[in-house]
Amino acid sequence: MKKGFLLLAVAIAGILSIAASQLVDRDAGARSVPSSDRLSITEPRYSGQWKGNDLTVEYSYSRDRGKMDLSGNIRFADFMVLGYSNLLYFHLGAVFVDASGRVVQEIGLATSRDSFDSVPFHQIINLPSNAVSMAFTYEGKAAEGSDDGSGLTSFWHYPIR
Repeated sequence: MKKGFLLLAVAIAGILSIAASQLVDRDAGARSVPSSDRLSITEPRYSGQWKGNDLTVEYSYSRDRGKMDLSGNIRFADFMVLGYSNLLYFHLGAVFVDASGRVVQEIGLATSRDSFDSVPFHQIINLPSNAVSMAFTYEGKAAEGSDDGSGLTSFWHYPIR
């Protein structure tokens, strides 16, 4: 009886292990960015502008030998500047994707606090060889009044699905 129970337990554990590894693989492959959020990075040099709901990113890049020199400025939308007095936290990131939209790399570009002034960024990035597009991500918290949490709002854009 003990031998049969042990055999059954080992078989169940093996089946659960296989099922779990398939779920992990499926989830890892599911991280992608929709085409509407992708910005091509195939040109050797480019300057452009990307608009989110809460801000605009003016950016430029140059690519050479697997590296990208990416820089720009973040300008918050007027309703953010006029509607909130304190920027409690802000972070801008970039996501690099392959031709099918799958995420191949994520990096941070800028972090800021206290002011809705323009936020500059500059980063030299080692690009994966299969990266053909990028997308911007951001998240932040702002308050209408003091830091006590009154009038607190969170804002974000995270295009990874």
